[in-house]
Amino acid sequence: MILVSIVLFYVLFVSTNSLPTEQRNPIFQTESHENLRTRQLYFTELSTNLQYNYVNDQGDYRLYKLIPKPTINQAQIKIVNKWLEQYLQQSFERPEGDYSNVLQFCGTTILAFFLRNSTLSIKNINALLLAHLQAYDNSQYVCFLSTLKEHRQKGLGTKLLNVFINDAIRANHSRISLHVNTENTNAFSLYSKCGMRCIQYIPKYYFGDRTFPTQNAFLMSLQLKNIRNSTTICQSTAAINIPNAEETFYKQRCPQAFTG
Repeated sequence: MILVSIVLFYVLFVSTNSLPTEQRNPIFQTESHENLRTRQLYFTELSTNLQYNYVNDQGDYRLYKLIPKPTINQAQIKIVNKWLEQYLQQSFERPEGDYSNVLQFCGTTILAFFLRNSTLSIKNINALLLAHLQAYDNSQYVCFLSTLKEHRQKGLGTKLLNVFINDAIRANHSRISLHVNTENTNAFSLYSKCGMRCIQYIPKYYFGDRTFPTQNAFLMSLQLKNIRNSTTICQSTAAINIPNAEETFYKQRCPQAFTG
C-alpha cells in the first residue's frame, strides 16, 4: 500500500511539473506569454512594474486600468514615461511634442485600450486616458485623451470617458475638467455630449502647438451631480440634466463656445 502511494505521488509530481509554466499558474505569467486572446483579469508587467486590471471589452479591444505598484523604482518610472511620451507624440501627430514626466504629473488614472490579438504591454496602447486628482476641490482633471489614427472612429474615446466618469462618481468626486482646442470640433462635441460645458475661454493656451489653426482653448467642466444615467453618459444627452440657470451661467462665462 505504501509503495502504491509513493508511485502515485511520483506520477502526479512529474505530470504537474512537465506542464508549461503558464498552464501551472496562469495568473502570474511572464510578459512573453501575456497575450490578449485569453482575457487576464490581473497582470503585472515586469519591466515597468505596472499592474494591469481588466475593465471590459469594446469590440476587438480590451480596456485595462494601469496602476503603478508601490514598489516601482526610478528606472521603471523612466521606462513608463518613455513609452507614454512616444505614444502621445504619435497619437497627437506631434513627433517633436514634449510630454515628459507624464507619470509623475498625470498618473492618478491611466486607462488604456489594447487590441485583443496583441501582447499586453505599455508599448502596444491603442487609445489612452490620463488624469490626475485635484485635491483642493476633490475633482479630476483629464490631462490627455487620444486614440492612434488607425484606431479612431471605433468608440474608444467615448468608452474611455464613460468608464472614467463612472469611476469618478463611485469615488465621490465633485467634477471633471479638461482643456480642448477651440478648433477641435470633434473633441468639443464629444465632451459636450458627456455634459461638459465651457467655463473659460483662454487665448494662446496651446502656444507653440500648430496642430490646429488656432492655439486658443476652452476650459470645460462636468458637474457630476448633474448626471442622471451613468450607464449612458457620453452616449446619450439624456444622461445629463443641467438646470437652466446653470446653462445660462455657462453661456455668460464662455460665450465663445456658444457661437458659430
